Formats: sequence, structure tokens, C-alpha cells
Amino acid sequence: MSAVEASDAIRRADEKHTGCSDRERYLLELEFVQCLANPHYLNWLAQHQYFDETAFINYLAYLQYWQRPEHACHISYPHCLFFLEMLQSKQFRTAMARADVTEMVHSQQFFFWQHYRQNRFKASVKDSLADMEQS
Repeated sequence: MSAVEASDAIRRADEKHTGCSDRERYLLELEFVQCLANPHYLNWLAQHQYFDETAFINYLAYLQYWQRPEHACHISYPHCLFFLEMLQSKQFRTAMARADVTEMVHSQQFFFWQHYRQNRFKASVKDSLADMEQS
């Protein structure tokens, strides 16, 4: 059973127990998941021992449902899905408590953003040239 399927099996508390509607809960979870795209926020969570709490780790597992296309289409910061997946690993959660690791992750994320468009353009041109040569 995958983490996404396991999260589906977890019973969701109803409005009576949570104090908010399903829509409000969905939006709150969306906002929280998107915060996970920030390596400095992950460092803050690690520094404040959130990653040591079983309930919080279970919540991160539950949030894996955001990986599914019907939910992922609402995500504005797709790196959050990568980090949500990485946070399933205790080794990653432990590493994010270190400032040097956080800075390295942040730098790699920046370089990805900096070069993503240019690299996609180069790949597109390369693919177009290859298609033209085959024709």
C-alpha cells in the first residue's frame, strides 16, 4: 500500500471535531503544503522539533494525497510536492535541522528556478531539430 493510499485510509475528522468546513480545511492544508516549498521553513520546523512528533509525521503522511493530479493542479509551488515526498524520510528531516544543509537545498532550488526556463527552451529546440532531421 502506497503512502497516498494509506492516507486515504485515515479517517478524516468531520466539521464538528475540527471547527471548520471541508472547504476551509482543504484550503488550510493547501496553504500548509505550499509552505513546504520553503527550505527555511523546513529548517524552522526541524529546529522546533516538529519532526520529532509522531502526530506531525503522520500528518505529513496524510498530506501525500496532494501528489494526486486532482489535488496537485491547485498547487502554485510544485517544489512543495518534492519536499513533501522527501519529508517522509527521517534522514531528510534530520538533515534539514542543519543550517548548512538548508542553505545548500535553498541554493539548489534557486539554481533550478534560475535555469529552468532556459534549459526547457534548449531542450525544446534540440527536440525540434531532431524532429526536422527525421522528416
